[in-house]
Amino acid sequence: MKNWIKVTALGVALVSASLYANAAEASTKIGYVETNMVMAQLAERYNVAQKMRNEFKDRIAVLQGLEKKINSNIEDLRRNGELMTQDQRTKIQRTLASLESDYKLKAQALQQDQAKRGGEEEQMMVNKIRAAISTVAKRDGYDLVVNAAAVLYSNNQKDNLSQQVLSAVK
Repeated sequence: MKNWIKVTALGVALVSASLYANAAEASTKIGYVETNMVMAQLAERYNVAQKMRNEFKDRIAVLQGLEKKINSNIEDLRRNGELMTQDQRTKIQRTLASLESDYKLKAQALQQDQAKRGGEEEQMMVNKIRAAISTVAKRDGYDLVVNAAAVLYSNNQKDNLSQQVLSAVK
C-alpha cells in the first residue's frame, strides 16, 4: 500500500510539473527581426557607402593616375615601338614594370584597408542593432528574439520587430 501511495504521489508530481512547464512555455513571448533588411536600411541611413568613398577617394585617385600612366606608356610603346631604339623601348618597358608593380601594391593595400574599414562599419551597425533589439525586447516583454531567417512560420505579424528596432537604433 505504501508503494502505491508513493507511485501515485510521484505521478501527481510529474503531471503537475509537466503542466507547469507547459504553462511556462505558453507564456514565452518570441519575436523576430529581419536583420538583413535592418542592416541595409541602416547602411543607407548612415550613408556608409558615401562615407567609404570619401574616406578613400584620394587613394583611388592615385590609382587612377597610375592607371593612366600605364595606359599611356602602353599606347606609346604600341604606336611608336617600331620607330624607337632598343634603349628607348627598354626604358619604357622598365617604367611600365615599375608602374605596374606600384599599382598592384597600392591596389592591394587599398583593397585590404577598404575591407578592414567596411568590417569596422558593419560591426558598429551590428552593435547598434543588438542594443536596439535588447531595448525593444525588454520594453515590449519579449523573452526571445530571433533572426527572421530562422523563422519558418509566424501567424502573428506583430512579433516582427524589424521596424521597431530600426526606429530604436540611435
